[in-house]
Amino acid sequence: MKKASRITAKFLVAVLTVISLLLCLPASASPSLFYTGGISIDSLSATIDVNSNADIIIEYELVNHGDKTESITLTFSPSNATAQIDGGALSNPVTFDKGQEHKLMLSYSISLPTTAYQSILFSPMLFFDDMANSQRAKRFDVKLILPQGINRIIYSSIPYDSINTQDGRRVFDWSKSNFYPSPLSIAWTTLDVDITATKTANPSSITTAGEIIEVSVTVQNNGAAEVKNITLKDNFYPGAFEAVAPPDEFELTQPELSDPHLYWTKEIASLNSGEKATYTYSVKVKALGLETRLEPLVVTVNGTPVSVSNDVVLYSELEGKYGPQPSASKFPTVPVVVAIVVVAAIIAFVFIAWTRKKRKAA
Repeated sequence: MKKASRITAKFLVAVLTVISLLLCLPASASPSLFYTGGISIDSLSATIDVNSNADIIIEYELVNHGDKTESITLTFSPSNATAQIDGGALSNPVTFDKGQEHKLMLSYSISLPTTAYQSILFSPMLFFDDMANSQRAKRFDVKLILPQGINRIIYSSIPYDSINTQDGRRVFDWSKSNFYPSPLSIAWTTLDVDITATKTANPSSITTAGEIIEVSVTVQNNGAAEVKNITLKDNFYPGAFEAVAPPDEFELTQPELSDPHLYWTKEIASLNSGEKATYTYSVKVKALGLETRLEPLVVTVNGTPVSVSNDVVLYSELEGKYGPQPSASKFPTVPVVVAIVVVAAIIAFVFIAWTRKKRKAA
């Protein structure tokens, strides 16, 4: 089980590392990487129907709000998706007269693993002449229909807005206004486990490096049955944090293809139905960045991820410049993590468009 937990943790670290690298790209990218014409996505509506595969249908309403006729080439991901425009096969370029609306529909299927932990990356990226649209969509609506018997998701990169039931299946809805068509990462498990994890810190905020933080992690079994073989794993960058206590619960690793990482791990033999338990550890904050936070903790059962905690912002220069930052919230609606993913998605749009332009030029 330790090996599986370590693999899971490395996977999550890799994801966070990729996001961090994306955020390090120059913020003032060339305007030529963004489409700035008159055509915009008035609405994006998608359904993700999950059974043995994830069957996806996306409908875009595209309108030319400019003052002249435009002809553009529409591309998307995945490139092998079936594409129809106004009910017929998509043929590029597409001409938009002033004020004209076209309806684009994409459909494709994503294969899912047979393992207990399952995840998908829904990518509604739409390129206009190989450029990401600089305008927000007026409406962004996504519906996820889970298989029969699966009642919860364990991770969502964008906060969902409602949960409903349709024909005995659980349905999650994302309904946003004036929203960038950002990638949506979702994970769930086939295990019938409902464990929540909440992280708090004392002190809850700091002003200087060198302070010691006591972290409390409270886990609760909300299910009807006892759950065994639970592991809590927290991840730190040793350049910013140092283990304090208890020393035997920390491990410093040096992966071959990554920077060193500091892990706090707690093994829990079992939690009865309704049982709650709290565990504490201490770390020293060695350095302060623009924002210093305790990242979400991962809960696994027999090596399968089943829950993620909130994060905790310890220090932020952004608060003084842009007002109070969102406080730690219950998973999966972690607003700060969502903001990072959205920004990373926008930068990813720019990077992909730039790559496509270079390939064409070559």
